[in-house]
Amino acid sequence: MARSEYDITTAFQRIEDELIASMIRNMDRHRAEETAEGYEWSMWQTEQLKALEKYKRDNQKKYQKQFRNLNTQIEDLIREARRKGGMDQEIQILEAIKKGWEAPPRQKMTGEFFRLNNRKLEALIEATVKDMKKAETAILRKANDDYRKAIFDAQVYANSGAGTYEKAVDMATKDMLSRGLNCVEYSNGARHTLPDYADMAIRTANKRAYLQGEGEKRQEWDIHTVIMAKRGNPCPKCLPFVGKVLIDDVWSNGSGSGNKGTDPETGKKYPLMSYAISKGLYHPRCKDSHTTYFPGISSADDTWTQKELEDIGLQNQQEAQQQYAERQKEKYERLSEYSLDTENKEQWEKRARLQQKNRGKKVFITEQAIEKVRVIKINELTSENNVFVQETHKELLKFAKDKNDSNEVACIVNMLENKRTNFVKGERHGVDVDSDPDVYHLLRTAKPRSLILCHNHPGLTDFSANDINVFMRYATIKVMTIVTNQGGVKYILKNEKFNYKETIELMKKCKAENNDDRGKSIEQFLKECHLVGIEAK
Repeated sequence: MARSEYDITTAFQRIEDELIASMIRNMDRHRAEETAEGYEWSMWQTEQLKALEKYKRDNQKKYQKQFRNLNTQIEDLIREARRKGGMDQEIQILEAIKKGWEAPPRQKMTGEFFRLNNRKLEALIEATVKDMKKAETAILRKANDDYRKAIFDAQVYANSGAGTYEKAVDMATKDMLSRGLNCVEYSNGARHTLPDYADMAIRTANKRAYLQGEGEKRQEWDIHTVIMAKRGNPCPKCLPFVGKVLIDDVWSNGSGSGNKGTDPETGKKYPLMSYAISKGLYHPRCKDSHTTYFPGISSADDTWTQKELEDIGLQNQQEAQQQYAERQKEKYERLSEYSLDTENKEQWEKRARLQQKNRGKKVFITEQAIEKVRVIKINELTSENNVFVQETHKELLKFAKDKNDSNEVACIVNMLENKRTNFVKGERHGVDVDSDPDVYHLLRTAKPRSLILCHNHPGLTDFSANDINVFMRYATIKVMTIVTNQGGVKYILKNEKFNYKETIELMKKCKAENNDDRGKSIEQFLKECHLVGIEAK
């Protein structure tokens, strides 16, 4: 099965975690000897520098092959995005023809057309992979540099009164653990980790390849007008263009001069896509998108009410707060996991729990959040299933907003019939699906793995222990989804390799390795559940 953007980013995150863990293990294993006069730092530094040389050689050998495999998967992902873009656009054009759009004669594409577009795709792949290779080299170099810096800084901190060996090493590694291995520097001077950069680069390249696939299909049908989708929470840079019709001179071979082009079918003038991009549209990690504008069939609306603009502002503010809380939580969890001193571990763990609590604060649902809900491609479900799940998520958030004070709400979708039950109201931190007679009956009588349990999380948190318990307990449940109160969607799915007994054993293992800490146990379980046939996205 081809990896997704999420899978590849997770693989890079695992590599960063391994590099840091290996470094800290070396410092824990080869400790400075304490004498009556203090620690023998010179001997310790000599030993650590030897360990550093081995660390460099081992990492170079271990990760070069992994990087090559990941880069190949990135290439495949980009090619698939272009193919899917073309296929989806063909379907959209044929649907418009059914609705009455009078399509111009389809263009007969020459060999040069395909060669030109193939060259564009190859250039995109080459640039993306080349930049990824630079970043992959940079993370190994950064790990070496941070290791060497910690070796010498530990003695400095010890001499300044750090006290124990553990405290001195913790002080020497604190900066690295706070930020991660931030090996990539952007043009504005900001530094980012490899997983963060990979997420940005892969998503951006995939989107461009998908848009290229769409544009090539529009060229074949000789249509060049597009409309920016008016979604619930547009990026501030993209807001001026959302809902507007544009002439696509970037991917669909539209033409114009200056900032505007003319639609040959209607004679109307519209802004050029290239102009919009120059003003910030489709920036890295942009979530906005466009679709084909068919004159006489499509409608355009680029107006915003004051209430909509206020909701957008509130939504952006809530998202920024939640993202900050998530970054802080990751920072303190790293410090807690890799600190050697017991007191430091406890201090960072308390801060991580506080950030988790901040992330779990209730977010009130807005109309913009409801509009933001997208179709998620859930493996093993049909496209009709996925669209129905999107509609259900929107209805669920609307119900929670209007009738349950933005608290939890759940329902069951029968994926064989694309029908759902009534919504079941819950509280701030949970919903009892068995409290509804229809849901209770359906969970126990439906065909195995034929149901989707949909619910919202007011605090934007991940799957809870109770969620996973319900998911595993009922053989009738195939998929469980969370739609957050900001419109994001996550899911877990039982694939053909799902094994109930092995899943129970994995949960026991996660609890044992995390001293029954519920949050850490669930986090580890979601990272490792693919081993027992559960996909978590």
